[in-house]
Amino acid sequence: MHNVSRRALITATALAFAGCSGNAPTNGAFAPPLALQRRNASPTFALPNVASGWPKKKNQPILFAADGPSGVLMFDPNKADGSPEGSIVEGISGAAGLAVDSKCTLYVANISADTVTVYPRGYISPKYIISDGLSWPYGVGIDSKGDVFVSNIYSDTLTAYHKGQTSPYETISFDTYGAVMGVAVDAKDNIWVVSDYGPPYLVFEVPSGTTQVNDAKLQDLDVPIGIAFGQNDEMYVSNLESSVVNVYKYGSTKPSRTIVSGVEHYGATLNAVTAAGLYFQANQVENVVGYKSGASQPFSTLNVTEPLGLASCPLVKK
Repeated sequence: MHNVSRRALITATALAFAGCSGNAPTNGAFAPPLALQRRNASPTFALPNVASGWPKKKNQPILFAADGPSGVLMFDPNKADGSPEGSIVEGISGAAGLAVDSKCTLYVANISADTVTVYPRGYISPKYIISDGLSWPYGVGIDSKGDVFVSNIYSDTLTAYHKGQTSPYETISFDTYGAVMGVAVDAKDNIWVVSDYGPPYLVFEVPSGTTQVNDAKLQDLDVPIGIAFGQNDEMYVSNLESSVVNVYKYGSTKPSRTIVSGVEHYGATLNAVTAAGLYFQANQVENVVGYKSGASQPFSTLNVTEPLGLASCPLVKK
């Protein structure tokens, strides 16, 4: 049985949890961290003065941010300290991981509903819903073919779905490797999965087209939660315990630099990189902070009440 990490002690007072249901354990064998317990599946609501729908400006870059009480918010990532310019509420319940494909279709992992809801650009209602094979879905990654990979906290599995399909074509068990949290895909379509249970804390690579799980042997991990790839496949790994983001050159196991300023103490969760090379980090009970390429000081702080997942459109050129 996994040891519950320090993450179990982190929770926002604004989170209104209502006991576990559905696939929730009843025998006490598994104790999910408080910050990730299933929210009551009551409808979410949009923040005041936030427009429903997508930004009107054609081809505008978008930073998507999952926000517990208000669905998914949309920001212009280039505007420092900007306000939301759009939102999606329908179909969202306890939004966690986010991902987008090459056409800016948005995928939202909903912990409270055991679903991934899918929104093509401009849609405010899901075009289709994935539920088969999901159990507390958290991280989401999409490869160049449009295949979707979802981490499931309760079952310690990674489920894979062909583009447009709602039943998994493959399920990889991580039970013998560690828990599964953040998911990312590199330029070669290799799947990367973060485990926050340990020590030792690990990041795994699943080579494209295989079910082989390899320890990437990354150094200086301390309860890692989020993983994202930037330009030239530079890898960003957020560490909740040490409140540090490690940045790795592709193929290296030792961080080339770290980001500390602006990272919430015991709160760094999921992350994303924009096509312009801006890095954004979710601080799960505070805000979202953004950094210009290569910078260690934030240039932007976004008001998101309970942020988890982040995603950016257009995609970064890895």
